[in-house]
Order: sequence, then C-alpha cells, then structure tokens
Amino acid sequence: MKKQVYFPTNNIGKYERYKRSFENLGIEYNRYFIDSNGNELKVDVIEDGKTLEENAKKKAKAYYDEYKKYITDSNFCIITTDEALYIDGLKEKEQPGMFVRRFNGLDSKRATDEEVVERYTSFVKKLGGEVKAKWVYSLVMYDGINFYDYTWDEKVLFSDTPHFPITKGYVLNNITIVKKANGNNIMLSNLSDDKRFKYLAIYTDNVADFINEHMKEGK
Repeated sequence: MKKQVYFPTNNIGKYERYKRSFENLGIEYNRYFIDSNGNELKVDVIEDGKTLEENAKKKAKAYYDEYKKYITDSNFCIITTDEALYIDGLKEKEQPGMFVRRFNGLDSKRATDEEVVERYTSFVKKLGGEVKAKWVYSLVMYDGINFYDYTWDEKVLFSDTPHFPITKGYVLNNITIVKKANGNNIMLSNLSDDKRFKYLAIYTDNVADFINEHMKEGK
C-alpha cells in the first residue's frame, strides 16, 4: 500500500521545497486533500503556540482529524512545519523569532512579500550589507496515534540587495547568498530548480527519510 503524506500549507514554497525528496522515496506527496467536488480541503488553525513545535502539532492534529473523515486508507499522515529566524547583530527585542511575517507579534497584520523583503534588507543594510542568520525549523508528523518531531537549523548569509522578481513562498531566498561569482552574489532564488534542489537536499532528504522511517506500515 503506497504511503501518503499531506503537507497542508498556504505557502507553495514550503510544499515545493520537499517535493522531490519525497518523490525519490516513492512516497505520494500531496499539499491538500481534494474532495469529490475538486476543492482543496483547508482547515483554519490559529497558530498561538508558545513554541514552534506547539504550532506544528496543533496544525497537524487539526488537519488529520478533518482528513480522516474522508480518507479511509490508514496509511497516511500529516506533516506541518513552523520556523523562526534569528539574525546576527540584532538585539533580542528586534529578532523576528517566530514572527517573520508578523512584525509586531501574533496579533499584527501578516506582511506582504514586498514588505518582508523591504524589512529584512533594511536590517541587513544597517548591519553592514551582509549578515549571518539562522533559520530554526520544527517539523511534526502525525499519523493519528503518535507525534514525531524533527528539528534542525539552517545557517544562511543575507544580502541587503535582493534578487528580483520576488520568489513566492520563501521570499527571503531573494536575499540569501549561496555563492559569489566574479564579484557578484548568487542568491538562492537565482538557482535553477535542479540546482536549488541539490543545494537544499542536505536538509530535505533528511526530512523525507525521517518521515519514511516513522510512517506506519500499510496493512
């Protein structure tokens, strides 16, 4: 019985980030469950947890409980992620942390892609034009019985000069330097799909292996 993973997220960048790693393991990887009318089944979840893991668990359980009403195959799971960002040189009160898009905390308005790029390039400019930063990711898998948690860090280098056009989803890829060539910065968003997958595979392959290991065996 084929294993099915659902990664329900409004952020297409998050979904696409892991797609090839799951497909390479022969796992059926879906963004949303599609109902009999062809509609994506979405669940409203308030992400008010105190930690990344709390938010990810809350989303995973809410989606599993809803999808179980429609999916009779027991060999499926929900995965969700949450992430935080920390930038070298910023004071603690200035750190984005869990609120990368909500600049003034949970109750503030969610920023647009353009506002996000503008805010973080201004930080980098104040800090000298290039600055080290760290993403902290928390992924939760829920199979209806158990939660499985996987956390990792990704260290990056930000530039104050973004690459355009802005990439939908992970918009800060547009200021993430992956290498320098002939005195120019090559951003993560500059890379072709194949090169970007290879660059991120050290993380995404580990995630897919973790999920594959913990999924229940089909009956």
